[in-house]
Amino acid sequence: MQQIFEPGPYNVEMPTRIIFGDGVFGEVGVYVSRLGANAFVMLDPFLKSSPVEDRLVAQLQAKEIRHTIWYDIVANPRAQTCDRAAALAKEKGCDSIVAVGGGSAIDAAKAVALVAVHGGNSWDYTTRAGADVRAASAPGLPLLAVPTTAGTGSEVTPFAVLSNRDLKLKAAIINRVCFPAYALIDPTLHLTKPRNLTASTGIDTFNHAFEGFIGNQANTWSDLFAVRAMELVAQNLRKACTEGRNLGARRRMAEACYLAGMTLANVGVGIPHALGQALGALKDTPHGESCAACVIPTISWTLPDCQEKLAQVATIFDPGLAESRKDRSAAMLPALLRNFFNDIGLKSSFKSLGLDLSEVDQLVAIAFTNYGQDIACSAKPADSADIRRIVMDCL
Repeated sequence: MQQIFEPGPYNVEMPTRIIFGDGVFGEVGVYVSRLGANAFVMLDPFLKSSPVEDRLVAQLQAKEIRHTIWYDIVANPRAQTCDRAAALAKEKGCDSIVAVGGGSAIDAAKAVALVAVHGGNSWDYTTRAGADVRAASAPGLPLLAVPTTAGTGSEVTPFAVLSNRDLKLKAAIINRVCFPAYALIDPTLHLTKPRNLTASTGIDTFNHAFEGFIGNQANTWSDLFAVRAMELVAQNLRKACTEGRNLGARRRMAEACYLAGMTLANVGVGIPHALGQALGALKDTPHGESCAACVIPTISWTLPDCQEKLAQVATIFDPGLAESRKDRSAAMLPALLRNFFNDIGLKSSFKSLGLDLSEVDQLVAIAFTNYGQDIACSAKPADSADIRRIVMDCL
């Protein structure tokens, strides 16, 4: 059945100030000084002792900003580690947070910012079905985010995804007080990222835009950003993967990332993210690859619903479909995306990422418990049997 999207009431929130452009990292000291005089710096460990760290420290020193640097950040950031970082930030009397790195560094920083001010454990702030979630009604420490990858869009969202390795779970803090105060987006910081990371994070950007675009919370405002983000990915991700130092491609992917992040912040995502996050909880897998592995099965399950929007996405990847019938264009989308994923080297399945058939029901349960809000955003309503069917097609 074709789903028709009609304009309706919606709310938009975008409190983060975005500073975008080549070289804007050179202004980080200026913006940190507006937040406080004692910064807790959460730095991606890959940047330890790098020119990026040297430049950051020099700017903070030039502004006479005291600082403490924390490097203990991993992909799928650990809630317990964030709690230790928050305790140190409080002990040092820090009045602001600076996050420099990928989405994991920025998500971890949001958790630290909350716990350093409001106390408790960061896991207690995550959204989980049936859980007594701790909610902060006031901001934590003000945050400046400097993304060094074009993927999560965390620099412009109110979400922080954390993992709990003791429980083998992942969940998200969802709170408007988590929006960063500033996002300094400097594409020159992305030039050295390896191909596989560029591909994985780039597809995460696409998924944010795509899932928001076809989801049931989409609106006229969010569609503007989602469509432009998908266009930028389609036109630039291959080149960013094969020509890592192509600044134009990196610049466009950095734009796509924050545009998709703005979509994510306001209308959420859908089933691919719910399942990708659940897989990450079980297997500690790379986020972008985990979500990418279930995009095509989700589209195949969704059809023939949402044909008009799926056809529009297909036309982004093959402009020659512009004059085709909507049902034909929509049906072409899985093959178009499969070719695109192959071109950038993403061929993962849930099986190749470590999921065993015996773990399927556990994954479905995690998806509904911790990411039910994402499943609820699907253009086509899904129950547990539907989600299990999609997971089986992801193996």
